Amino acid sequence: MIRKVMIVDDDQEMLVSLKEGLERYSEIFRVVMAEDGLIAVDKLKKNAISLVVSDLKMPRMDGFTLLAHIMEHYPDIPVIIITGYSTPEMERLAREGGAVGYIGKPFMIQDLARKIMT
Repeated sequence: MIRKVMIVDDDQEMLVSLKEGLERYSEIFRVVMAEDGLIAVDKLKKNAISLVVSDLKMPRMDGFTLLAHIMEHYPDIPVIIITGYSTPEMERLAREGGAVGYIGKPFMIQDLARKIMT
């Protein structure tokens, strides 16, 4: 069965870039996009999501709040954090919050794909 990976980022260009970059892995997983944490919460209710890749800095619901929601309501869904505001403290907080991966922007699409597939 092909897995569904949800990418959550308020930067529309980043969403499109990630979706296009990850299309070469379409036999392994499909990409679902969400423009912010609240949209992601709604899509989690309606889709069988296997993994979430989320930005941290977003309006309405940030990545830490989304991470906490997923850990409480969908603890079996792994979360990878991507952020342009990477610090050791942010990484520590993300991992303590339950994130299985943390990648600072910019990054190579192959690095993200590798984390998604492991």
